[in-house]
Amino acid sequence: MSTTPPSTAPNGRSRVFSESDEIQILKCLIRATKSIPPPITTVGTSTINRIIRRLDHRFTVSQITDKIRRLRDKHHNHARNRALVRNHHDRRIFKLSKRIWGKKATPRKKNNKSEDQGAIEVGGDGVEKLDKFPYLVAEFSKVLPENEVWKQKMKRVGEEKLRKMDQEWVMLKVEEAKLVAKKAELIQQQIMEVMGGNGSANGV
Repeated sequence: MSTTPPSTAPNGRSRVFSESDEIQILKCLIRATKSIPPPITTVGTSTINRIIRRLDHRFTVSQITDKIRRLRDKHHNHARNRALVRNHHDRRIFKLSKRIWGKKATPRKKNNKSEDQGAIEVGGDGVEKLDKFPYLVAEFSKVLPENEVWKQKMKRVGEEKLRKMDQEWVMLKVEEAKLVAKKAELIQQQIMEVMGGNGSANGV
């Protein structure tokens, strides 16, 4: 198998993944999700580990996950504007990606529960990004700092539910701020009472 060495990306930065790496990642995803109609919504840990082994353990889980997300985004950009498909590699990437993230009108109401396979969240009843729910994500990150699985699970919950959960944390933060202000006011009052009383007693 020929391997294309990492080159320089269009933005001038050195590419971490070679073109050959990108092809191998997509082929692994196709094999892992062949029984699931596209678009795929989640990538399981076993699939990520299989890709890492396929690429000779040269990349971390977070690097692979981020690369899959970038390949997915690239596919959607190419699907919206075919003029972006400029060379042979782009055409090959687009053809393979279509088997993973291509739009096929599949009903979501059948509640397909394939937990351990697929790609990063795309459309459907879930959400694509979690940056709309910063307070919720921040709290989960504190409790589960080493576990990335919850992010993929969270993306399938649904935007309305996530917004409600995030708002619950917002309200709690507001109550915490009020409590902090009340505590500051109380300690200031008590300091004045203690220090003021001692000051009068000592004639200061």
